[in-house]
Amino acid sequence: MEIENDVASEHALAEHIRGERVRFVFIQSALPIVFSPVAAAILSITLWTSVDHALLVRWTAGLIALGLFRIGTNMGFARAVAGERMIRRWERIFIASIMLVDLWWGFGCLLLLPDNAMIVDAVVFAFVMLMAGGHTASYSAHPFTVIAGVLCLTIPITVVFGLQPDTFHRAMAFVALMYVAASLRSINTLGFFFGRTYRLAHELKQEKARAEELARTDFLTGLANRRAFYEQGERELRTLERDARPASVVMLDIDHFKSINDRFGHAGGDAAIRAVADLIRASLRACDIAGRLGGEEFVLLLPDTGSDAALAAAERIRAATEALVIEHHEYDIRFTLSVGIAALSADATLDQWIARADAALYEAKQGGRNRVVAAHA
Repeated sequence: MEIENDVASEHALAEHIRGERVRFVFIQSALPIVFSPVAAAILSITLWTSVDHALLVRWTAGLIALGLFRIGTNMGFARAVAGERMIRRWERIFIASIMLVDLWWGFGCLLLLPDNAMIVDAVVFAFVMLMAGGHTASYSAHPFTVIAGVLCLTIPITVVFGLQPDTFHRAMAFVALMYVAASLRSINTLGFFFGRTYRLAHELKQEKARAEELARTDFLTGLANRRAFYEQGERELRTLERDARPASVVMLDIDHFKSINDRFGHAGGDAAIRAVADLIRASLRACDIAGRLGGEEFVLLLPDTGSDAALAAAERIRAATEALVIEHHEYDIRFTLSVGIAALSADATLDQWIARADAALYEAKQGGRNRVVAAHA
């Protein structure tokens, strides 16, 4: 079971990192979406006197259309509901849109190369490499996108220039190959550190949540501690008063707890406290709030519960405790509970409400213990 939990946790972490990568590149993609058609327009203007006008217009218009499509995907992603399936879907759409742009640049630029015009070839090559550099910088958090995109951008022109007989074109092909090699190396490194950063951030977030939970949870019983109970109780009290709903507070205390510790040791006392906490937890509704105030004393806040219903609930816990037998080493531990109940009264603070239940608890103790007493109205 522990191994299965570890595998599930690692899978969840991997999906979290994947999602963070996708979110990051979507955020980073705003500038490249605009830059691509702008660069195409500038290149077209530069080549206007050397390349067929209709070809330049169609090529630029295609990149503008792809830019509009990518704006639509970004808007769709921003409205998407988070989740593993949605992240994977938008990741595929995002990568496909980038690949279309890169292929349009990579193969489209080959159509812009006139015969025997080295200056034009150099200008086109510079723009292709500029796009590759921007691609690497913008999408470095997503290694696959960078690697696939850089290859789509540079391989077509690299192959064409590499097959030319002159040194000039071969030199540019060599430069492109060196750039691809450097990009692949840097992206592997950056990808590793992005993944590590996201992993550390996720683990720190989990540790912070765990620490906050521990600070609000009683270590022995798993119930809310005194601080957490009062925080939750204050919020619930404001809601109850606003909506004019009934509620009750129940105070529970283990009878003769000192004698349990004296006879069975602190381990036996802890076992008794945990057993009562388990009985309380088993009786709780989703809306109820339970806490351990300290020592052997517990408190419940029961929304939408009048005195009669609270008495019945408290009596069930008291009776279950009376019937409980805890096996502790070679001994059986038996004990009882005393319980005090107070219904919510108008304009009462949480402290006053609990004090009334505590007074009823004291009355139960004075009356012989192992009983439930409701505070007087």
